[in-house]
Amino acid sequence: MKRNLFILIIVLTAICGDTAAQDLKEKVSNYFQLHTAYPQEKLYLHLDKPYYAAGERIYWKGYLVDAVSHIPYTKSNFVYVELINRDDKVISKHKVRREQGGFHGSILLPADIPAGEYYMRAFTQWMLNAGEDYFYYRRLRIGNALDRSIQSAVRYEDSSREGYCTAVIRFTDETNKPLSGIQVQSWLTVMRKKAERYSRRTNAQGEISFDIPLAEKQDRERAIEITFKDDLYNYDKTFYVPLLGDRKKEFALSFFPEGGDLLDGSRQRVAFKAQQKDGHSCEIHGSLLDEAGDTITRIRTEHDGMGVFTLLPVAGQKYRVKASLDSVMYREFTLPEVKTKGRQLSVTHRKGIIQYNILKASQEQWNDTLYLVGHTRGHLTVFLPLTSDRASGRFRETELSEGLTELLLANSSGTVLSRRLVFVVPEELVNLDMNPFPELPERRKLVEIPLRFTDLQGTPVQGVFSVSLTDKSLVIPDTLSGNIRSDILLTSDLKGYIENPGYYFLKRDARTEYNTDLLMLTHGWTRFRHDNIAELPTIQIDYFMEGGQTVTGKATTMFGGKAKGCPVALMAPSQGISATTYTDEEGNFVFDGIEYRDTVTFVAQARSQAGLSTVFLRVDSLPYFSPHNPFPVIAEEDRKFQEYDNMVRNAYLSEGGMQVVRLNEVTITASKRDANAFSSVYGGLADYRATGEELRRFGGSTGYDILMRVPGVRVSGDLITLSGQTRAPLFLIDEMRFEGEDAVESLRGLDANDIKSIEIVKSVSAGFLGPEASAGAILIMLNTGAEVKAKASPGLTVFTTQGYNKAVEFYHPVYETLAQISNQKSDVRSTIYWNPALNTDADGKAVIRFYTPDNLVKPHLIMEGITAGGYLMRFER
Repeated sequence: MKRNLFILIIVLTAICGDTAAQDLKEKVSNYFQLHTAYPQEKLYLHLDKPYYAAGERIYWKGYLVDAVSHIPYTKSNFVYVELINRDDKVISKHKVRREQGGFHGSILLPADIPAGEYYMRAFTQWMLNAGEDYFYYRRLRIGNALDRSIQSAVRYEDSSREGYCTAVIRFTDETNKPLSGIQVQSWLTVMRKKAERYSRRTNAQGEISFDIPLAEKQDRERAIEITFKDDLYNYDKTFYVPLLGDRKKEFALSFFPEGGDLLDGSRQRVAFKAQQKDGHSCEIHGSLLDEAGDTITRIRTEHDGMGVFTLLPVAGQKYRVKASLDSVMYREFTLPEVKTKGRQLSVTHRKGIIQYNILKASQEQWNDTLYLVGHTRGHLTVFLPLTSDRASGRFRETELSEGLTELLLANSSGTVLSRRLVFVVPEELVNLDMNPFPELPERRKLVEIPLRFTDLQGTPVQGVFSVSLTDKSLVIPDTLSGNIRSDILLTSDLKGYIENPGYYFLKRDARTEYNTDLLMLTHGWTRFRHDNIAELPTIQIDYFMEGGQTVTGKATTMFGGKAKGCPVALMAPSQGISATTYTDEEGNFVFDGIEYRDTVTFVAQARSQAGLSTVFLRVDSLPYFSPHNPFPVIAEEDRKFQEYDNMVRNAYLSEGGMQVVRLNEVTITASKRDANAFSSVYGGLADYRATGEELRRFGGSTGYDILMRVPGVRVSGDLITLSGQTRAPLFLIDEMRFEGEDAVESLRGLDANDIKSIEIVKSVSAGFLGPEASAGAILIMLNTGAEVKAKASPGLTVFTTQGYNKAVEFYHPVYETLAQISNQKSDVRSTIYWNPALNTDADGKAVIRFYTPDNLVKPHLIMEGITAGGYLMRFER
């Protein structure tokens, strides 16, 4: 009888265990289904080349995909693309609409753009819900050989002062003649705040010098800003200070015990990563020491500053690593505390097999069932129950999807105890049939290159590709940097800066597999953060997928109540837009499907149901995430990049562009100009003009403060007048008209950093602006993305917003006639061919056609694309 009861208990326990496991699996499945039901987006930009020079256009193709499936069909029809400098100031911002071939556009680089480090940022309105960590980022180097009238260079020498070095800056003209006797104002900035001021006059060698401290906590953020104080020249430049002296030998060492913690009594792997103060990885070597200082093992970085060692932790012991860059200066780093309780996950990923094992601390009791849960970008792929006698196992990586999979160790209530990342490299599923590049014929001849795409069974593959053909002798391909595969499969799902992401896709060998696993050990999951996978997450949506352009807002009564059922009219005369709608029960209104381009000023007007102007309107605007450069400093320019910069300069000047001459009072720049220039549409009437950057040098935080510095403008309380006038002028802020108190209030609320330029139009010329400008006019242009807030008045609001930009097509020269072939205008190109939307036909075929340039070309082809099923393709020839 007792034996039968014992058997019954075992059976019931097994049944209950199966039921509990099934119940948890259902909850976990629901958890991840909710994540996939709430779509996230990934965005990637393919550029025509990796670096650029002043006067060129950056041509790009945008790939927008579902973050889980990577299928390129999302409901967002607009993307935002920004070019940002190293000081995190937006240089250019574009809104681009989806066309038949997807998203594509270009950014014109002005002739006077400073050479240096830039980055691009791209996102959709829907991506704002997840935050800026999920935006697309890309680093760029931009040169400027057009700006040669003044050349400057800095070097750092030893100083007689302890703890300092001497910065020596030399100035020459375009013939390399020293600029002597020039008064130069210099500032040392730390974290973009001015710390030290230096005033020097250049000597006979065109040099100035001053001492700067060696030791700063934020070396990456230090810079030297210089400005000429001279009657002839107008010049300013920023030099970013590198690591100096012994700071070059300093580094930080971070430790990542596999599974999360160091567990007493469990032999485990501990990964580590070494980084210098400038954010770049470094190669170090050293020793792992116990509390007594005895060496446990030698350690060494193995790939991009990453390494791993094995340790059997003992409770109460304190471990440290003593390491060095150069075997001279050593630094010590302490490992995390050893835990006596805990269970966590250990994984070995080799040759397509994933082996898992559960580690247990010495004082941890294991009487319950744990679960190994795996998901690939939110798609559930693994669910395995684990017990103390079934604490290890294996499965093939083919059971997972390509890309990043997060393995979680959870208890029966769904609480995540430990986590581990693994990466599955995608298989090559598409073949490109393409003949080797022919010897390019003589200049200005037609070349046709047939292509055919098939799968592994020879079935034609249809898709849309972006294609870039460059001159390899001028544009050196960087096989280690990001591409469509590394960005969408890897970096978009990992937290932190990934150095050389393209490396992990170059080869399928044991060394690459090992180094990829090092990367998994030293980086954390970001796209989904799971603490309890049995409880449905709360998902907040503040911004919708932008299928069409909309204007939304809310109407309230004079006492703050909901103005429901009120008519709202929207007008933009410059775009011929006129529409009417009604507010809903909550007072909200929506104008949908509005077609407008570029920057547009709208007037919205509302009335109560009785027809009275007793309704206040508030128009919604997108939040602005201040840019932050996620990349370490780019190394010094190499010789090949300088050759490329010079080539672009010669081509630009031969096409009629002008080099920059930095004379005082006027800056002569290239004749090619972007439509988004400093001047307003009435700039031809201006009697005085200054850029916001020039005026901000004299201080001030608001538009009101800045006007106090403008010659010929008198500011007294709420009255602003021009010289010789007693009445207030007309104000046009981004072409919006303001008068009287409204103008003053708007200026006080305007950030000085948002001002691009200020123009003064005196009364005679201002007559063209209407009778409101009889006392003159002040024209203020704002930087891209900046807005002016009009004073709220009952029933009426005026606002400016950004519409989409029309794409500029890449110019492919055509040489069909004798006259075209014999044209004396030079045709020197670094990008020979760019097509953001090359379509294959039903047979998987396409043809690239272009005419050869005048320069001898070593062709280099890069093609990227996505199939309808979400397979990422990249071909390089």
